[in-house]
Amino acid sequence: MATFNFHVTGTKRELVPVYIRFSDGCDTFFIVPSSFKVNPNFWSNKGQTLISSDNDDDEFLLNLSGLKIRINKEIRKHSGEYSKEWLENIITKYNNKKSVDAETMNQYIERFIAEAKKGDRANKSSMNLAPGTIRILEGFKRIFEEYQGIYTAKRIEWHKDKEKHDGKEKPLRPFRSVDFEDINIDFYNAFVIFLRDEGYALNTQGRFIKSLKMIMKKSLQDKVHNNREFEYEAFRGISEKTDAIYLTTDELNKIYNKDLTKFPRMDLARDAFIILCETCLRISDYSKIDINIRTIKGKRYIDINQTKTGTKVIIPLTPRFEAIWKKYGNKLPRIPEQHVNRYIKTIAMWCGITEEIRGEGVKFGKKYQKSEPKYSLISCHTGRRSACSNMYLAGISLKDIREISGHSSDKQLLDYIKVTKEETAVRLSEHPYYSGLKIVS
Repeated sequence: MATFNFHVTGTKRELVPVYIRFSDGCDTFFIVPSSFKVNPNFWSNKGQTLISSDNDDDEFLLNLSGLKIRINKEIRKHSGEYSKEWLENIITKYNNKKSVDAETMNQYIERFIAEAKKGDRANKSSMNLAPGTIRILEGFKRIFEEYQGIYTAKRIEWHKDKEKHDGKEKPLRPFRSVDFEDINIDFYNAFVIFLRDEGYALNTQGRFIKSLKMIMKKSLQDKVHNNREFEYEAFRGISEKTDAIYLTTDELNKIYNKDLTKFPRMDLARDAFIILCETCLRISDYSKIDINIRTIKGKRYIDINQTKTGTKVIIPLTPRFEAIWKKYGNKLPRIPEQHVNRYIKTIAMWCGITEEIRGEGVKFGKKYQKSEPKYSLISCHTGRRSACSNMYLAGISLKDIREISGHSSDKQLLDYIKVTKEETAVRLSEHPYYSGLKIVS
């Protein structure tokens, strides 16, 4: 059982630090300063209090008593090894108790998202946060509030409908406020279990944890709190290998040549998707493509700074891009991203892109085998992934692909390219090393 006491040394009449001597009853023992000071002649280590005091000492005794209560509370809920850093963090948080009107973590998250939408929050490249990042933060805000038992009317209705459908009663979580000083390893473990029990995939859990760490980092920079436990190695992200796919040139030809004249909205979605496949750009850059086209030595290029990273890329226009651009009067088709994501799946299904993609997933903390038709996995980002993969298969060097895609390293790009082992083997079989060698008899 962990124990601690206050300890003072010295006989001088000047104030000296009050130390905390901590032991877990086994091998762990350390001493840290409590941040409080006292005249050693008026303190009793045996009695753990002042030998004599007056009204001026009431605040000192109250603070010391409060710190003792706080440490005992943290000991009761702590799991794992104790360390000096753990105790120092408790002391720091205790000495930075908030005033009644201080901004809570929930209030900060709401303000941060509102400022991001107005363009008042930037990423590490000094660029405005991308709309996709803001949507992820909004999703984190919702799930973080639900962890605390705070539900919107819409989500309460959703839970009721789910109970009727599943035939299982799942009560809403009781209210439990979580603030900056509560974000520690114990919270991390409990939050991950909550996300798992809610049925979120590992990568979705990882996005929520990444958002949490982002909020904690930004609020620390804003001097809203002094809690740095989120920086510990154990406060790690979560991820799994995804079933991200790319479309081959034959599959893209089928989609491009599909007659959609009777379905104008699908026609728009298909053309917008093909543009992403032809340019290797993210959907966040789509809206500014046609205003960043310029001519270099008689040929036209997209000259653009990527929204997500700020990286400058210059991309040659393909004949297919030119055809779509002219189709809309030297403009690009305009249609919301979610509409492209929805329609392109149906179009791909009509084109016979129905290969079963098999893989392994994790849900409710258990692994399971899954199989999905390829068309159901297609989204806007498949366009960028397809461009990289098809350029690689066409024999374009990784260095040149990176100049187009904006990836910072070959390793990062290779992780992004989704070429199967079979496709690599076929490509290698056509290399002169394999096709040109002669057997000497």
